[in-house]
Amino acid sequence: MFPLQRGNELVIQFSRSPNTQNQESKISSEDPILKDDYDSHRVSNSDHKGIIGNTSTENNIHCRAASSSNMNNPNENKKKKTIHREIERQRRQEMASLYASLRSLLPLEYIKGKRSISDHMNEAVTYIKHLQNNIKELGAKRDLLKKHSDNYSNLETPNDDESKQKSINFTVHENNDVVGIEIISNFKDERFLLSKFLEFLLEEGLEVVTCHSTQVNGRILHSINCRVNSSSSLDLTELSRKIASFNS
Repeated sequence: MFPLQRGNELVIQFSRSPNTQNQESKISSEDPILKDDYDSHRVSNSDHKGIIGNTSTENNIHCRAASSSNMNNPNENKKKKTIHREIERQRRQEMASLYASLRSLLPLEYIKGKRSISDHMNEAVTYIKHLQNNIKELGAKRDLLKKHSDNYSNLETPNDDESKQKSINFTVHENNDVVGIEIISNFKDERFLLSKFLEFLLEEGLEVVTCHSTQVNGRILHSINCRVNSSSSLDLTELSRKIASFNS
């Protein structure tokens, strides 16, 4: 140990004056122990300043590089914006074309008084559901006609005597106040006149709703749907007897 002499007392002052560095140098030169601490403290501060200086320099280099890149590629940025605007313009044109095509397919009563695209879309959904219901109804009628045509096509061909009596066949059925009549006659049979038969139905108090005629295997299939008037009652057995007598 190196004892401190009486006249060389250690005094530490916290000040930012220019004399601080001189005082520290003087103290460190007088005391060997404090000299080592002082040297290590100076090295640490110089390293810390070096790290901060290097980081700041790297940030400045990156900023200059980014700025230089933006200044050197103005045409590339402009090209990207132009391509983006062109893609957006084409997309809007395609959507407008699709809306116009959809609007042209809708009946006038569905879009009358409606101008917004959202209203047209809602009416398009309603119209599609309406078409789906119509398809189901027509499919049910088609299956019914096909069933009757298959039944009559499986009948054996009658001889000449029977053909005079059975050249005209019919069925009568009722479903939800609607009377369905299917009549099959030979293609060249002149005994059955459809107009006369429709008049006969009107006289019986039936209102003809629909009437379809189809040629099947050399025969004519007449499918007639009638509605019963509210003021009259219907007896299917009696109606079948009258139809049979009408054909004789």
